[in-house]
Amino acid sequence: MTRLRVPLIIAAMRVFILALAAIAAAPSAHAQMTCRDNGGLPEPAAVTQDQPVAGHFHRIEGKGLACAVSQDAGDAMSRHQQPVSFLPCLKIGAVAIADGRTQVEELLGEPSHVNDLDWRTEVRVYPIHQRSVPEPYYVVTYQDEVAVAVQLIGPPTEMPVSFSGLALGDSQQMVLDRLGKPDKRCVIGGARPDTWMWASFPIGVDVLDSRVVGFKVTWPAGRPTPN
Repeated sequence: MTRLRVPLIIAAMRVFILALAAIAAAPSAHAQMTCRDNGGLPEPAAVTQDQPVAGHFHRIEGKGLACAVSQDAGDAMSRHQQPVSFLPCLKIGAVAIADGRTQVEELLGEPSHVNDLDWRTEVRVYPIHQRSVPEPYYVVTYQDEVAVAVQLIGPPTEMPVSFSGLALGDSQQMVLDRLGKPDKRCVIGGARPDTWMWASFPIGVDVLDSRVVGFKVTWPAGRPTPN
């Protein structure tokens, strides 16, 4: 079974809604971050009763944001056969937290840039080649050859690439309707765009001029490298 077929298969399955305690990813120590609350943002649309999609975050009425996992995974978690985890939702397109570097590069090809952060950690940049200029690109951080942060940045992709049903170029209202209001909106390094953050999960959405220009998912700081 190829990786690209998996979302189509699990989307058709019944899913188990996994609501978890708040775990936020800590920003890097060297990043200068200025944040504000969600005041002034439009209200999200009413929560729909559509069937949740496995691998997506969803708003749950009265409970906030939750990660939907396949029924089989949910059953295994409830029987303590596997850890309770929102890891299945930490993915952008076909690239997910805990993927190995070889697996990622089979999908994205060779990186255009590599930056070593320390002896265990490196950042690799993978452009998505298409007709638009500039091109969108992935930025993947690896620790011990395992993806611990995944970003997608830039203009809309010509091929469908999404995070929880959202795509580059979508309106901020679509983000609000899908994920609800962020807990905070931060500007990192004194430059736009705003990075919207939700305290419940280590995810971020970059918004510029009311449009999505980036997504980020990370492994929670301080936890052992996923595998």
